[in-house]
Order: sequence, then structure tokens, then C-alpha cells
Amino acid sequence: MTGGRKYLFALKAAALDSGQLYDRAAFLASIGLPITLELHTFGDRDLTASDGRQTCLDNLARLRDAHGPLDLTVHVPLQKIDLVTRADFDADQVADALGFAAEAGAGRVVLHRYWGLVHGQCPARAQRDEATMAFNDVIRSLALGAPELMLLVENVGHYSLLPRDGTSFVAGPLDHFFPWEIAEFRAFTTGAGLSNVEAFVDVAHATLSANLFNWRRRFYRETQGDARFSAITDADLDRADRLHPFDFVDARMPYLHLSDSLMVDPAGATGPDIPLSALVSEGLELGTGNLPWAELPDRLAADTADAPLPAVTRLVLEVEPGPEDSHIRNGAQHRSLRLVQQVMAGAALPPSSRRAGGHVSSRRAGGQ
Repeated sequence: MTGGRKYLFALKAAALDSGQLYDRAAFLASIGLPITLELHTFGDRDLTASDGRQTCLDNLARLRDAHGPLDLTVHVPLQKIDLVTRADFDADQVADALGFAAEAGAGRVVLHRYWGLVHGQCPARAQRDEATMAFNDVIRSLALGAPELMLLVENVGHYSLLPRDGTSFVAGPLDHFFPWEIAEFRAFTTGAGLSNVEAFVDVAHATLSANLFNWRRRFYRETQGDARFSAITDADLDRADRLHPFDFVDARMPYLHLSDSLMVDPAGATGPDIPLSALVSEGLELGTGNLPWAELPDRLAADTADAPLPAVTRLVLEVEPGPEDSHIRNGAQHRSLRLVQQVMAGAALPPSSRRAGGHVSSRRAGGQ
């Protein structure tokens, strides 16, 4: 509890993998925390396969038998790239995940904010304004169809594809969910009376967006026409001199995805080519990147005049396994949760967790 708000610390595990579920639950129980999980889903392997879907539900039933009540959130499966580069948005996929969440006894569903994605340097299929309105219309329909569930809308950042070489990616007009876009989205949900929709931030995705934004400002002419920067408009560049991932975070958010990542400073660049690390670093164990985690509590505690703060904020560790970890046991995720606990309690962090890359934005705009 900080400033009257309750924080729940959550881990991520695949609903299809009983070993992962038991590992995460056992760790949370061992440190006296409620079993709060975000369920990773695959789509073809679980939600849309009758046997896989039932396996997920059976896994969760056994976990409840072992640990009691579960606080669950379902993450919509990753987008099928061949589909979403033809269609604008896969609403059927989200609707199916909403149905699974109801079956699984989950209270929330995480979905990505995207529209009209294209492969690599292909021409854009939609502009920001039309994409924003179309996405909002779909969200309204989905939310009204599932009033008992909270829809959590996540920023995408830069959608890098394997082999993560800087040239394999999809891009669209809604890639970044800049702070001013979040403010506009909230105005939409308020005006539409959607009490079960909230924007939230994946901090590592915000790092990718901040890196691209800052690079675009530094190398405006050289990045012109590069699809990796296509979702950063001139109007966006007028809103801030520089962005940091924590500029995307504010006190109204009831949910966060946390992992470390690498901020890259274009001021030290020797040329206009953006480094690969600026485009692909995410999912790192906290303390192994350069985000200033000690500043996170202040970002979440800052009061907002336009709306009440949520009673509960869930802090979800979305961390890839470390070198010593297995498919089932993710010690990097465990350690990252413990570090966030220390951060939120105001404890001093070890030197390895206090890297460069602090909050440096000099001008922010739009309902922050």
C-alpha cells in the first residue's frame, strides 16, 4: 500500500502450461502474496483448439484446488501477422479471449492497440485520425458486449518480428499510444460511458516508442519515409522535446507491464542509423537495463485532477527467463518482482539496479 492505493504484484504464465502456473503460484505463495497472474495465450494451441482450451481450464481448476482464489487476467493471443496485415483489426480474436476469460473466472483482458498494420517498409494503409476512430468504435462494441470484464488497452511500441534484425517488423498508425493519445482515448471512453475500459502501459514497449521518438527528433530529415518512424507525426513532435518511458505512466493506470529495457540517447550518435538495441530490447530482468526504477513510485503517486485514482493497481512482471532458468521456472521474473516490491516500499536499490537513463522529458502535453 502506497499513498492509500493498493498494489498487487503479478507474474505471467501460459494458461496451457501447468508447470509454469504452479511455479508462479508457488513463488507468490512463498512470499505471502495473493496468487495474481496474467495468463499468456497462444490462440491455435489453446483458445481456438477445443482440447487446448479445456486443458487451460483444467489447469486453472487444479491451481484453485491447490492455492484457493486466483486473481486472473487473460492476455489476448499475439496477432496473426498474415491476418492483421490484410484486415485492420482481429476483433474475433479479442471476442474469443473475452469468452475464455469469462469461462476461466478472470476479471480482465489485455489487448493491443493497433490498426491497419503493414509489413516492413510497405506503404501505410491508414492514417492516424481514421485509425483512432475505427479502433475506438471496435472497443466500444467489445466493451458493451462484455460489461462484466475490464478491457485493458496496451501500447504496442515497435512490433519487431523474428529474427529481430531491425528490418523485420510490422508498423501501423497506432503503434505508440503517446501520452497525449492516452489522454484522448480516456476522453473517448468517458464520453462513451465505458467504465470497463482502461488504457495502460507496457513500460518496455514505451521504451521502444521513446527511442524512436527521440531519434526522429534528432534525425528528422534522415528518418523521413522510414516506416519504423511512420507513426510519429509532426504534431507529435510538437508535443515534447524528448520522451522517456515513464512519461507514458501515470497515476490513473490500474495496470502496468514491467520489464527492463534500454534507452538509447541519440545525442551520442555518430550517424543517423538507429541502433538495433533501440528497437528490440524488452523483457529484460529488472536491473539489467537502464530504466530508473526508483522513480516509478512517484509517477504512480502523482495526483490527477481529472479523475479519481484506482483503488488497486496491478504491477505485472513480463520478464523473459534468464540464462539459468528453465522453460518452467523463471527466476528472472521472480527476482524482478522482489525488486519492484523494494521499489514500491521505498527501499534503496542495489547499485546494479540504479543505471543511467533517468526521467529527462522537458515538455509533456495532454492530460498527464
